[in-house]
Amino acid sequence: MSAATADRLRPAAASMSLPLVAQDREGQVVGALLAVPSGTIVSTVSRLPGHEQHVLLSMLKYAKIKAVAVRDDARGRRIGAALLNRCVQVYWQLDYMLLFGEFETGRDLGEYYTRQGFTVLRPGQAIDVGTLLAGVPIQLGAGPGETFFYRWRRSVR
Repeated sequence: MSAATADRLRPAAASMSLPLVAQDREGQVVGALLAVPSGTIVSTVSRLPGHEQHVLLSMLKYAKIKAVAVRDDARGRRIGAALLNRCVQVYWQLDYMLLFGEFETGRDLGEYYTRQGFTVLRPGQAIDVGTLLAGVPIQLGAGPGETFFYRWRRSVR
């Protein structure tokens, strides 16, 4: 991707990011979630000859859940689940097709994300995110020491 293209996409990516915050009754932050356009997908699609138009489309259809955090003393109250649920609601209303993320494999969060409606892949597995978007297979999965989870929107309008 050229530097000029990257410079034009940064403000777009920032405006498409979704920060969510959960507060308790006293207004104290007890949880947060950040979802962003996928830099990996944008970068990969931008290198495909003749697919420049698909770069912005990828930012409008696929989002990465970059972080979910709940304060230690607030865990077990379904705050993370509420943040994930709201994230899914917002992106589905905006007609996104895929939400995904990664977590450190040692944290053993697979069952948690499965309960939230995500599919959790085994190490080394990947999903194709490119064929639907650009007609070219693009495999997306986790790096070493990471576990990949994802959720496709069930119905496409």
